[in-house]
Amino acid sequence: MVESSARAPLPADLVDARRFPVDLQVEGGRYAFLWLDDAVLAESTFLDTRLDIRWPDAVAVEAAAIPASRSAPAPAWLFHTSFCGSTLLARALHLPPHQVCLKEPLVLRRLSDARDAGVSVAALVETTVQLLARPWHAGGRVVVKPTHAALNMAASLMDATPSSRAIVLTSSLEDFLVSNLKKTPESQARIPELTERAMRAGRFHARLPAAAMQPPDILCAAGLQWAAQRELVGDLADTFGDRLRILDMAALLGRFEDTVARCAAWLQLSVPRDALDRHCQAVLARNAKAVETPYGPGRRQQEAEFVNNHYAAALDHAKAWLAEHVIPAMRPAACAPPASWYLP
Repeated sequence: MVESSARAPLPADLVDARRFPVDLQVEGGRYAFLWLDDAVLAESTFLDTRLDIRWPDAVAVEAAAIPASRSAPAPAWLFHTSFCGSTLLARALHLPPHQVCLKEPLVLRRLSDARDAGVSVAALVETTVQLLARPWHAGGRVVVKPTHAALNMAASLMDATPSSRAIVLTSSLEDFLVSNLKKTPESQARIPELTERAMRAGRFHARLPAAAMQPPDILCAAGLQWAAQRELVGDLADTFGDRLRILDMAALLGRFEDTVARCAAWLQLSVPRDALDRHCQAVLARNAKAVETPYGPGRRQQEAEFVNNHYAAALDHAKAWLAEHVIPAMRPAACAPPASWYLP
């Protein structure tokens, strides 16, 4: 946890969502709060340690001092696997004053990390959700996009918000492998760790042959990560099928405005369609993780074609290895979800 130099009683204005929980010390049961304005919320790619804020000014508040409250509407959830366009969808759904989208708040990563380490987080889940659910605008809603590493928390978050709905954004194996090849070496270096994390969150590893646990290269490891995360998505769909729908990245990019509108409708968000369409057009024209950079479907397609051509042999090798050692161990519904699981 980022250490706070301030110690204060519960802020009287904690009802204001702008008094935001920027960090959480799980074992100490202590949140760190700072004021975030609307501009920070909109401009920041992630609400985690990369936030450009004055961390030493954070005010620490004991979790036990935060009174229980269910006055705010349940948040809508945007869960996702890795490298599937979730930041793009989150920006499209961020349209104040109708709704805001909290992109990967650090407090959920802290809960996820603690659970992954075997630490109980049950006592903090409802309080954390309560803090994130506070509306930023009168009558507005909140969409929360946890980091993909927090898929191990998804069921607990759904249980803590029984009236909520969720979308899980994912991608095909082909798109996932191509996306990984476009990432930086630093991102690729984290693949083994993230694969192991996804394995620990479920039971998929128990069905895998020994050979699957030793990928011969980083691209095969990425495919194993895809499979493990898809199994976690299958677990969620099995448990929360009436409240959760799956969306494929290709469908999102294929008809962007229409698909975002369908997401908003499923999540029961009230936003004028014309305003949402205009916002989507602006969002699609910029790089979702570097909004100062122009982008768009044409450039995205060019990049994918370049990767497919330049790395054709590596892609073929990875797909062949996965087809032999990994895909047969997957549940059919996790590998190819049935139509009933998809966003209507």
